[in-house]
Amino acid sequence: MAFTPEAKLLGFNRTFEVSPECKPYTLRDNGFNETRGGNFLYKRELDSTHRTGLVLKVTVNADLNGLKISTVNSNGLQAVNVFSLANNEMVIEKINFIFDGFVDRNVLVEVK
Repeated sequence: MAFTPEAKLLGFNRTFEVSPECKPYTLRDNGFNETRGGNFLYKRELDSTHRTGLVLKVTVNADLNGLKISTVNSNGLQAVNVFSLANNEMVIEKINFIFDGFVDRNVLVEVK
């Protein structure tokens, strides 16, 4: 999946872009790790009752103008639509909480 200026999570109705105020130190302060390629990766396991496990991945490119967002299974190979899962309310609430924090801390901007 290529970096795009705007991204949204599979099944969600919220679209985000990287904040113009975002700097590399902002990303590091908010849990992003720099990859070998110079991109910034936020990876968070979402505790769930699903035996496959879920991981939220948010990647910002090195130029801070592109974004990728996905939820994947625990081995990272298969994308998961959290809305198709049973008993998904807690997972959706956690994801929205994380994104609200990113918006509050000028990492991401929600696109209307």
